[in-house]
Amino acid sequence: MQTNVDEVRALVERGATILNVGAHAGKAEIRGALRYLPDDLLRPERIAPDRPVVLYDEDGRGEATGHIAEKLRGQGFADVRVLEGGFRSWERDGGPTQEPSLEQVVPPSRPSDAQPLDRRL
Repeated sequence: MQTNVDEVRALVERGATILNVGAHAGKAEIRGALRYLPDDLLRPERIAPDRPVVLYDEDGRGEATGHIAEKLRGQGFADVRVLEGGFRSWERDGGPTQEPSLEQVVPPSRPSDAQPLDRRL
């Protein structure tokens, strides 16, 4: 399922996990986004399955992004979306950004375990 910048902003308010699955980290990423290697994304214990998950890449055209979304859906993640236009659309629409993280942060597996810094928003 595709989603736009405004919908992503609303999903962030609901505790969505935002995942940067682009081939390159770039100079910035969506604020609060987590960066994972694709193999890590395919393990459901890494992401809370009861929260929305939004995937994005550089421009919304990456083949791997759709593949990862399908794998997550197949593993029981009911609300998996791909940001239309990727990071370029987010940045163009003035979405908040941050410097890319060098670490691969592991979000808590249950929302009840989340701490305010876990979402970084």
